[in-house]
Amino acid sequence: MGEFVVHAVEAFELTRPHAVGPDIGTSTLLFTAANHPGLLRSVTVGNGTAAVPIQIGSVLKDAVEAPNLDALRQIDPHQGVDSVLAFVEHYKLPEHVHQDFLDSYEGDRFAESVRFVRSYKDELPTLRDLLPHIQTPVQIITGDHDPGVLPVNGEYLQERLPHNRHDHLDAGHFAWADAAGDYARLLIDWWTGGYERV
Repeated sequence: MGEFVVHAVEAFELTRPHAVGPDIGTSTLLFTAANHPGLLRSVTVGNGTAAVPIQIGSVLKDAVEAPNLDALRQIDPHQGVDSVLAFVEHYKLPEHVHQDFLDSYEGDRFAESVRFVRSYKDELPTLRDLLPHIQTPVQIITGDHDPGVLPVNGEYLQERLPHNRHDHLDAGHFAWADAAGDYARLLIDWWTGGYERV
């Protein structure tokens, strides 16, 4: 997925953009920054699995550690999506956005999407070794009571990335939605010079 970001930057002819990637965007953008120095002006990540050994809550842990995808294929994809969206604490998803989530995971796509998180056991040790060499400034925004991707993942990144700032929000996994005003203020501060001071 890190290489997909590179292709997107090139396709849209972007010049050193700031990139924001919470959740699974965390490892994606960190791989991009590690393998393509100078491509991104800065990255903002958080509430994404990064720590080795893996630090995740029980629901995500069950999916990551399952022997295969068979059990997930038995789940109604609408129920699977709604079980994830249940972690949105305060924000009320507009119905058309909720429907877009459901449509995006129709058929086998919900189960197949879990392959990304199942790759953590192989990919995160590689990322761990790359973190100390990433020169791109990284903003880490962590919801302080995320039950799926435990907050220790943000602390793990803070300890290993050479140029970072770690901000905590009173939020769970979907911090960018549930604490949208605070999240936006942190981003604006970062983009208007904060990234140059780490």
